[in-house]
Amino acid sequence: MITKPLNSFILGILTVSIILLVNQFFRDTLVFHRSGIDSGQWWLLISGNFVHSNYPHLFLNLAGLWIFGFLFFDNVSLKTFIISTILLSVSVGIGLYIFDPELQKYYGFSGILYGLFLIGATSSPLSKDWFTGISIILFIVGKIIWDLVYGGSSSSAALIGMPVAVHAHLYGALGAFLISVGLYLIHLKNYLKAS
Repeated sequence: MITKPLNSFILGILTVSIILLVNQFFRDTLVFHRSGIDSGQWWLLISGNFVHSNYPHLFLNLAGLWIFGFLFFDNVSLKTFIISTILLSVSVGIGLYIFDPELQKYYGFSGILYGLFLIGATSSPLSKDWFTGISIILFIVGKIIWDLVYGGSSSSAALIGMPVAVHAHLYGALGAFLISVGLYLIHLKNYLKAS
């Protein structure tokens, strides 16, 4: 039987999925475009995370979002999911803008996805699921290091029709680290208050 929290969490995943699908119709308007940001369109820092270069790119990230949802609905609350998605979009957008000045355009949700998976993984030990948490942390961190050293996958680049923005994954992971520290501090505060 599906519980109420699962229903609300899946509703959150569904809402983000619909936003990603609808935004694809406005891809050229919402893309992270450095010249637009430089001219005052600051929202492009965030909106670029919610559009994709093509439909295979979109469906790849949608699949990742749903996998995240089914793996972590027990560990991540709807509130944490929503706030984390917003904060991660800011982390990725600002990271790319400040630290990758050569990047002119950015499309994609994958930086946020990397962050969400890390937040889910760091939350797993709180519900005694150490194996999932540690496995996913090792996989994501290993993948980021591999991509930074050897570059993004050429097959992924061919599928999405552009080079993989591996630094977006790094900025998503760094944002996730800060969010996870905050979540652990909140958990510790609640634990101490209860004892």
